Amino acid sequence: MKDWTLRLLRRLTMGPAMRVSFGLSSLVVALLLAADLGFGLLPDQAAQLRQQRARTAENVALQAAMLMELAPPRALDRLLHELLVRETSVLSAAVRRDDGSIVAQAGDHAAVWIAAAGGVDRIDNISVPLKMNGSEWGAVELGFQRIGTLGWGRWLHDPVLLLVALLGVGSFICFTLFLRRVLAHLDPSAVIPQRVRSAFDVFYGGVMIVDPSRRVMLANVALRTWMGSPPDEGLNGRAVETLTWFKQVLPADQKEHPWAKAMATGVAQEGCQLEFVLASGAPLRAVVNASPIMDGSRKVRGCLVTFENVTPLHDLNSQLVRSMALLEESKTEVEKKNSELQELATRDPLTGCLNRRSAFAKLDKLFLEARHSGQPLCCIMTDIDHFKLFNDRHGHAVGDQVLQAVTRSLGSALREVDLLCRYGGEEFLIILPGVDPVQACAVAERLRVDVQTRAGASIRSTSGLEVTSSFGVATLGPDITDPAQMIDQADQALYSAKKGGRNCVMTYSSKTAMPQSAPEALTGT
Repeated sequence: MKDWTLRLLRRLTMGPAMRVSFGLSSLVVALLLAADLGFGLLPDQAAQLRQQRARTAENVALQAAMLMELAPPRALDRLLHELLVRETSVLSAAVRRDDGSIVAQAGDHAAVWIAAAGGVDRIDNISVPLKMNGSEWGAVELGFQRIGTLGWGRWLHDPVLLLVALLGVGSFICFTLFLRRVLAHLDPSAVIPQRVRSAFDVFYGGVMIVDPSRRVMLANVALRTWMGSPPDEGLNGRAVETLTWFKQVLPADQKEHPWAKAMATGVAQEGCQLEFVLASGAPLRAVVNASPIMDGSRKVRGCLVTFENVTPLHDLNSQLVRSMALLEESKTEVEKKNSELQELATRDPLTGCLNRRSAFAKLDKLFLEARHSGQPLCCIMTDIDHFKLFNDRHGHAVGDQVLQAVTRSLGSALREVDLLCRYGGEEFLIILPGVDPVQACAVAERLRVDVQTRAGASIRSTSGLEVTSSFGVATLGPDITDPAQMIDQADQALYSAKKGGRNCVMTYSSKTAMPQSAPEALTGT
């Protein structure tokens, strides 16, 4: 049922010949009506109808005048009633005196009759005067059916309309038969043999041949299927840019179309990518190649256009790009996790300082570089004074806050190249590359002051905390062969600072192998 309906609709669709014939027949009818309007070639139906009704009224008036002279009054009534029966277009009839009185009537004359204004008869109300003895005695009045109520039958029998309809239909049929035969010879696709068409229909991709005017001479089955055009629909002879399927994707400038470029330059155009929309609504990505067709004299006679469907390949590439994006995202996530793991492996979770393992690994490298380059290297050991009292009096939570506050004070005064390590418990190790002992003592003193003035005040949960730290400074000497030896010397100096009253800076002297107090100007104690 569906196939039969489609075939019927295709047959009803007007082809080029029928469209041109319709236009020509419409032009013929329009010229006829214009000639009638200017010269009155066609008869006026209204005038003819009025004349016909006037003659009917005159005949009735003549008969009424004879009956009034020779017959009794009832004969006049019978005449009027017979008129209504004989003439269906007459709705009422009456004989009226000059004084307005009605002598005889038939039908509902009062409802039908409308007096003519100014004495001029209407086409549906006609009055004929009656004379007796040479003077007007009255009038015969006939009320006819209104023209607007005559129905479609009147129009169907109208000779003017019949003439116009016959001329329009006849010229349409004649023009169609003539143009079909003419267009069959002018069809640009007629130059392509049927065997060539069949060969192109075998191709999986789309194939189209256009002439120098960019009109379609051939479109194979694959291309027509993509366009949603049935095999028997006339694409041939139509300009490519007028086809909706192409118009949606082609540039507005017709010179930029691949086949136009190929025919203009005589050079094949390859690799032009266009994205069409199939009849089903799905996208179709095609690579368009256009090759000019030339004759023996190298004159362009047309263009062969091929459409290669690369939609599956494009979909695979898109899927690959998405997979690569997901892989890159996973790689970034892994790197982030590795960075977090590295952070956890090298940093103390409470203070964020380097842990001992990572600090010793970095110190070994700095130690070797200092030995090789001869640059100074100093080490500072610091310990929070009376740290156990913070945990005993205020709890371990406050003790953790004290550790974090001291870490902030120590880190804010160091360089990026310096190392800050939580050595253990409340002890911190600081490595200062490229810094001599005097500068190291100055740094230690500055850190001591920062801890004393800022660390306790930064703890908001417990007010009035007094936090101080003791510092021991050691430097890389010629007798030190291992980084642990330098750390041990700084630890000995820290021990001396603890014994010396805490909240002070002590340096290790290699000459006495015993810790010594830092200069008073540096310690501030």
